[in-house]
Amino acid sequence: MIIANENIDTLRSLSQLFSASHFSKIIRNDDQKYVRKKIKKHFSNSSTYNKIFSFLYSELQTKYKSEYFYKNALLNELLIKKYSLNTSTVLNEFAIGTSIADFILLNGEVRIYEIKTDLDSLEKLDKQLNDYVQFANKVYIVTSSRHSDKIMSKYADSNIGIFEFTNKNTFKKLKSAYNNLEHFNHLTIFKTLRKNEYLEIINDKFGFIPDVPNTLIFKECLELSKAIDISEFQPLVCNKLKERKLKCPDLFKSEDTPYELKHICYTLNFSENEYANFYNFLNTAI
Repeated sequence: MIIANENIDTLRSLSQLFSASHFSKIIRNDDQKYVRKKIKKHFSNSSTYNKIFSFLYSELQTKYKSEYFYKNALLNELLIKKYSLNTSTVLNEFAIGTSIADFILLNGEVRIYEIKTDLDSLEKLDKQLNDYVQFANKVYIVTSSRHSDKIMSKYADSNIGIFEFTNKNTFKKLKSAYNNLEHFNHLTIFKTLRKNEYLEIINDKFGFIPDVPNTLIFKECLELSKAIDISEFQPLVCNKLKERKLKCPDLFKSEDTPYELKHICYTLNFSENEYANFYNFLNTAI
């Protein structure tokens, strides 16, 4: 199997196939037009979608390693191999302050992994890290050899941990991360919660929910949260966010769910019927 007219534009275009939004259309709207058209444009031989995506993953992770390949490797190595779906939760593209964290692992603590690929600049990194340390126990930068020396030099004396995602697709720890308790901020932590989540925390802690108009409930609950010591409040929020669990963990872990597409399945959190549609799609010949 080969990619026709392989060049940087082709690789960039094909890397976009590893997208939760495209798979949502395929599985939930039975819309394969975009994916089918793109694959037919670049592949002349017939195969199943499963084999094509497996081949593409192998090719792209050596020739055009976009953010998806970092996220998928983190998910497989940390959540599946090192930790457990029973005790850990991953949040993707999650708002912290005014930044969006690439990958958050919640188990006994909050760990944020900010990804900087060969394709990324480091322009916003300081601002992102400043937001993340207000919530996460530990913050890591996951980067390539292109950026690693510069990042190591800049953050040598900080609490920030650093991993290099190597050409062998393994994670090499360059620097350990340390706890950010002194940087924790009530507002930043509180705003990570959905309304039902912060209402549950306030009710559990104080035994009541403020009897105020709906327009004031956020403000009143925020003020109550500030009465909780930050070293207690942050773990309460971590534990509440951990409750955002997968619908079908056994199907997610199944060998029928390809390594290459684990991150997409986790992000979309498929139901049992959706996994059936997903497997049917993968086994479809094109």
